[in-house]
Amino acid sequence: MDIQVQRDIFVPGGSLYRPEHRKAAANIYRLFDWAKAGGVPVISSVLLVRLGRRGPLSDKPHCVEGTPGEQKLARTLLPRRVNLGFSHNADLPRDVFSQMQQVIFESRDVDLFNHARFERLITELPEPFEFVLCGASIPLGIKQAVLGLRNRHHGVVIAEDAVVDLGHPLAEMSWLQILAKSSRPLPTVQIIHELPLPRRKVSFVQHATSE
Repeated sequence: MDIQVQRDIFVPGGSLYRPEHRKAAANIYRLFDWAKAGGVPVISSVLLVRLGRRGPLSDKPHCVEGTPGEQKLARTLLPRRVNLGFSHNADLPRDVFSQMQQVIFESRDVDLFNHARFERLITELPEPFEFVLCGASIPLGIKQAVLGLRNRHHGVVIAEDAVVDLGHPLAEMSWLQILAKSSRPLPTVQIIHELPLPRRKVSFVQHATSE
């Protein structure tokens, strides 16, 4: 699962970019290469801020809808993907991962569990899964995903060198909360060399409906 892997955060010239984000972006690319090669299902979230509104991550304008800064990094878009957009309802395509490797959700909110379609997808998983998380930001995005997944009894691995905190003052406290939820921080190289790949096609959402 990648959270807010967007140009304003991870590409030089982006409004929230910092030089240290370059290393995180490189490791995110490595994770996507691993997922693509191994057939690992990917869930992605994209933050879209309305023009003229203050975004949740900074006082600086960021991820403004319709601007280059809101775009996902091109190397984090897999060939077999579907964008399910905003949370207008909870409808989902039936067994979406039987056809697609990547499902993208758009949100105005850093807490992806406020997205009705995403919440339904996770809630209706037929068994506990282990999620690998990367992206931004630790206090506003990553933490909410970890808490939501752990509260639903899923395992969580944090790619510790593929996440950024955007200099948020609550980053350290948020990291401690993440660790307290029994999520495992691992370096990217260990994830791609040691975590087992799916032995079968992962079936998500057995009884979903489509519009």
